[in-house]
Order: sequence, then structure tokens, then C-alpha cells
Amino acid sequence: MAELRAGRIDSADALCGQILEAAPHDPAAHQLAATIALRSGRLEDAARWANSSLSLRPDHAPTLVVAARVARASGNLAQARTWSEIAARLAPDRPEAAFLSCVTRIESDDEKARSVLEDLLMRFPNFVEGWREIAEALRKAGHPKTAVLAFARAAESSADPMDHARLGAALQAIDRPREACVAFRRALEAAPDLVEARAALGTCLRQTGELQSARVELERALKLRPGDGRAWFALGLVCDDLRDTPGAIHAYRRSVEAQPDVPEVHVNLGLNLQNAGDLDAAMESYRHAMRLRPDTFGRIAQALTSANKGRLWLNSARLRRLLEA
Repeated sequence: MAELRAGRIDSADALCGQILEAAPHDPAAHQLAATIALRSGRLEDAARWANSSLSLRPDHAPTLVVAARVARASGNLAQARTWSEIAARLAPDRPEAAFLSCVTRIESDDEKARSVLEDLLMRFPNFVEGWREIAEALRKAGHPKTAVLAFARAAESSADPMDHARLGAALQAIDRPREACVAFRRALEAAPDLVEARAALGTCLRQTGELQSARVELERALKLRPGDGRAWFALGLVCDDLRDTPGAIHAYRRSVEAQPDVPEVHVNLGLNLQNAGDLDAAMESYRHAMRLRPDTFGRIAQALTSANKGRLWLNSARLRRLLEA
């Protein structure tokens, strides 16, 4: 179990094999084997060991939870819910089974999920792992506003700064950047080098119009992770907003180095090169964008014909051929 908690799966598997050789009919050993197989992604083995463990002690709540997790990972949500609900009845004071049952309801789009959520909030308001899992299930199921409530519940009870960062990302996703900034700052108070939170804070600050602060945060994030193409792109957008063309060109070039297959980066780089008067380099960036995604042509054509330092193209077909060359 210590090896498993430490993430040393192969070592845990080898030790479990020795235990099974010494005690082949020990249900706890079968449960452990199921848990290790599940963590390894070997779902057939996990199901076999979970079922054999349950055959030896059918009313053991922790083993029922493992079996439910295996069934859920295999896509059998109905079986996962059945086993998790049985486990919850057998051990009503243990939250894991109740939360897992709720997750399967969310993933099955069960209309009773909301009432189950309200019950969990009353009974287990501080079970961080469960609220994390429910929040992710709600987010993936397309319920972002309800997911925010679950992320907030996890963050309020957690000492892990990542929970505040997850809350910030959830708030950002539903266009609540000011509240997202608060959550990201809470995460950074505990973990100043948390790059994801710092870069996301910079993006949110841009949304709220705090451009200089956004630039500072993005530059701090990039000192921590210089190869983050998305952060360079975000910095380029901030430089655009600040009318800093040289800064934008530098940021977009670094973004291209890190993520050369993103057409928007090439388009934005081209626009800034064009504004700087380097039309040949701009055309080369536009060509890269067109190769990656031909439907960028409309934006490029508009920029080339409307910008102060562009050119007048009377024949759009000729322009397209030039860009596709």
C-alpha cells in the first residue's frame, strides 16, 4: 500500500504478487490486486480481482467501491452505481461510496443527481476528494455553473493550492474573470511558482482590462516556464492591446517556436510584422497559417487590404494563390 500511495505501481504489483502466492484466498490481497490493476489501466484484471474479492466477502464496502470504480472505468455506469449504492448503505458514514454514486448519476444524466448533491452537501461538506471528483464530472457533463459550486466546496476545505487554481479555471470558463483572479491569487499565495495559476491570472487580468498587471503576471509565468507557447501567445495579445508591436512580435515568435501548428499564432505574428512594415516576413507568416488552416484566408485578406501598411489586392483569387504557394 505504501508503494501504491507513492506511485510506484510496478513495485506494488510485485509485492502484491508475493502476498497472493503466500495467501491466495485472502480477500484483502484480491482487493489490493484489483486496485493496482485499476491504477495500471488493466481493467479486465481489475474486474477479475474485484469480483474474486467480493466472492470471498460480498458485503465489504471498500471492495464494493473498488468494483464500482472498475465498472465506471469500463463504461458500465449502471453496475458502478449499483455497487456504490450498496457500499453506501453498508457504510453510511464513509463518504467515498456516496460520492461515487453521485458521480455515476451525473455521468448518466440522471435527474436525481441534484437532490443527491444537496444531501452530500449536508452530510459531507468537507470531503475534498469527493467534491473534486463531482466538480470534474459536472464540468465534463456540460454543467459549468454547478461545477463551480463543487470546485468552490473543494477549495474551501482543501490545503492544496491546486484546488483554488481549479476553481479559478472553472470561473474563467463561465466568464467570471474577477472572481477567477481572486481564486488564482489564493493559489499563488500558497504556491508562488504554480505556473498554470500565474499564466491564467495574467489571462484573466487582460479580460478585466488590467493590461500592465496582466503583462507582469505572464512574464513571471514565462520566467518559470520559458517554453509555454500558450503563455507566449497570451502575452502577445496583451502587447497587442498595449500597442507594443515589437513586444507582440517577440511574444508571437516565441509562441511559434513552442507551438508551430497553431494557425492563430502565425496570423497574429503576420499582422504585427505587417504593422512594423516588414510585409515580406508577414506574408511568410500568413502562408504558414494558410497551410495549417485554409479558412484563415478571410482574416488575412482583410488585414492585407485594410491595414495602413498593407497592399491593395483587386483579385482575391490571385492573393489566395500567392499565399498557398
